[in-house]
Amino acid sequence: MASDFVELSSGRTSALVRNDFLESFERHRLLDCARAPLLEVPGSASSAEISGGRGGIRVVPAGALGEAVVRPYVRGGLVERFNRRRYFFGERAFAELVATQRLRRRGGPVPEALAAVQLARSPGYLACLATRRIPRVRRAAVVLASAPGAVRAITLERIGRAVRSLHVAGGVHADLNAHNILVTEDGEGPGFVIDLDRATVLEGPVTGRRARANLERLRRSFRKLGLRDALREWEYLERGYEAPPRPPVAA
Repeated sequence: MASDFVELSSGRTSALVRNDFLESFERHRLLDCARAPLLEVPGSASSAEISGGRGGIRVVPAGALGEAVVRPYVRGGLVERFNRRRYFFGERAFAELVATQRLRRRGGPVPEALAAVQLARSPGYLACLATRRIPRVRRAAVVLASAPGAVRAITLERIGRAVRSLHVAGGVHADLNAHNILVTEDGEGPGFVIDLDRATVLEGPVTGRRARANLERLRRSFRKLGLRDALREWEYLERGYEAPPRPPVAA
């Protein structure tokens, strides 16, 4: 991995940038992305639909790579009321970049990690992550909420396959839910798992209780989001999960 990335630093900011993204990274001044204000994606698509996160992402041109999604690390829940963006432990962006890179090299259905940036703020730090934008996909939560029956069944099967591929690659998602799985609207393309903050990468495939617990977390998100039709047809997702893994498809 080290040969694919270059280290940058300026003052209290440090970054890891993939070599073929460096020109775009510097052109858009992404070394400052951690301190930048939260932005919305221009155009009709909402930031949440692209990122699956809490919004505030930025999309920038990335030359031959197409576009890059720049996502600041943002807290949720009760904590965000008094601490929106500051973290105190670990190096979340760098850890997510490494986890994403490892999973992708093993054939995991994850985006391409392009850069991680961390800005030291006493106490703690701010951070952001850049990944290559996957075209023609939307959040699974959005697609499942409005898809007709036949498309919903195909989409659930694709979701199951994506989660299985993630587990085969050794990935355990810390917060697997219908917002951080991306699928095409017609259900025909492969699914992708995003937002791998705090993901665990095992030496071998995820099996047994740990795999089932990850799937149950996903199922709970369906309930929380009111995806009743998808819950009634959960068997299609299980069918996809149990199907033999297919060769990975590039994002």
